[in-house]
Amino acid sequence: MKYLRWILLCVTILGAFPQVAIGQTQTKESALHHKKIVLIPLDSRPVNTSYVGLLGRIAQANVVWPTTGLDQWEKPADYSKLKQFLQEQIKSADAVFIAIPGWVNGGLLHGRYTATYAEQTQRLAELKNILLPYRNKSIYLIGVIPREKPAAGSPADAYTFELTQFGRRYAQYVQSEKPENRRYHMYFLRKLQQETPPEYLLGYTRLFQENLQGLYTIAGWARDGIVDGVLIGTDDTSTLSLPKVNELCIRKYCQQEKLSNVYIMNGADELTSLLLARYKNELDGTPSHYTLTYSHHAARDKALTYDGVPLAEMIASKIAFLQPSHPRSPEQRLSIYIHSGEEELDTVADWSRQHAGTIRGLADVSYLWFPDTDFMEAYIRQKLSGQFESYASWNTGGNTIGLLLAHMEMIRGEPVWNTAHEEWMALRYAEDYYYNAVKRPQYVHRYDQARKLDPKEEAIVTAPMPTEANRLLSSLSYVTRTQAGMQQAPIRFRVEKATLPWNRIFEISYTLKRK
Repeated sequence: MKYLRWILLCVTILGAFPQVAIGQTQTKESALHHKKIVLIPLDSRPVNTSYVGLLGRIAQANVVWPTTGLDQWEKPADYSKLKQFLQEQIKSADAVFIAIPGWVNGGLLHGRYTATYAEQTQRLAELKNILLPYRNKSIYLIGVIPREKPAAGSPADAYTFELTQFGRRYAQYVQSEKPENRRYHMYFLRKLQQETPPEYLLGYTRLFQENLQGLYTIAGWARDGIVDGVLIGTDDTSTLSLPKVNELCIRKYCQQEKLSNVYIMNGADELTSLLLARYKNELDGTPSHYTLTYSHHAARDKALTYDGVPLAEMIASKIAFLQPSHPRSPEQRLSIYIHSGEEELDTVADWSRQHAGTIRGLADVSYLWFPDTDFMEAYIRQKLSGQFESYASWNTGGNTIGLLLAHMEMIRGEPVWNTAHEEWMALRYAEDYYYNAVKRPQYVHRYDQARKLDPKEEAIVTAPMPTEANRLLSSLSYVTRTQAGMQQAPIRFRVEKATLPWNRIFEISYTLKRK
């Protein structure tokens, strides 16, 4: 609760700065222009690689990551190639972002296996030696607490219920102050221990122990000035779980060490994009002030699946992270409409008109996996795409909000918006709505999301996508900023090719071309 109060205080204080309307075009370019950011990504999927690069292009920055040696689902990244890439690129970098799961475990998914931590101590020591000569550069690390459920497809997956219940009981046990409550939870812990094969239970608990030791190490680097900051995310968690225990432990450590440059929030896939936006704001010294409108007020206090915290708290933590440590410029106004359930589209249209003069973003968090198709069909019919500067509905609530905020932060300070902004909007509509809401629900009944499709199956899945996605994009507009001010224009990007990252239906990857 103290942490939440601190976040809300930050947001309130930032709201006291003067405001600048987006209709006033600026002449000063972002300090991120022409910067080179070297990235060791969480994994090879577009959300952790090419999407970060696209956000960088909005601000005319160059984000580079390894083109060889990255993970391919079952195959972890080639550590030697990542190490070589970093050693070659760091000399010419302005900033360095290193995702520890990519460096230590070989990728985000591989960080869910205890065995991938065997070389953690050695790999972190080698990373420290690489970074030490470059303290003059901006260096940020991304750590991730593994998700609550054991790795899909692993032998322990058959005992997901017992293992997650053990973790939740343990979380309650360590947070209980009364002896009788601790005895009560210990009874269930012992019962679950008897019902679970010991090798799976030991592996599950050791996973979080090993992960926590790594987090202590990189937080110590932030304390010692080896890195500028550390961003730690909790991946696919719940309000009570072993991931929450790790989060509480690392928060306590940061409090004891008086660390202000270690940031902890839910999420994983959106973290790199948020870090890029935070880095831009640090360079510029420009804060932002958000006005949040919920389609259903009750959603504020609801913890969405996998987020582990109430929606309002989750959003506040990400907004607070984006603000520069030492604001130097007047804040800029941004507005977000958060769709979480059925409402009249007139409400959305009225809201858009009322918030003209700000950058407006639409976050669809109505469903866990699949956005609200009825809402989006009405949104398209009423041509509301021409009234929103940003849109997202990607995967979990935390992922959605994180990508939306990162994009809004990247465009807000730019005097004109280049084609990278238009491409970002095309991708969001083509992936977040067309694929996740329209196509993937068809495929989950036909294909197992946890297995790789063979070439014939993948061809069947991807064949209709260019035509159908382009039909959607041709009906949409986007908002852009030119020297003359804010303008609406049709989206001119079209899908040339669609592929499945890691050959599974969980996500889509598009190759776009501008008409």
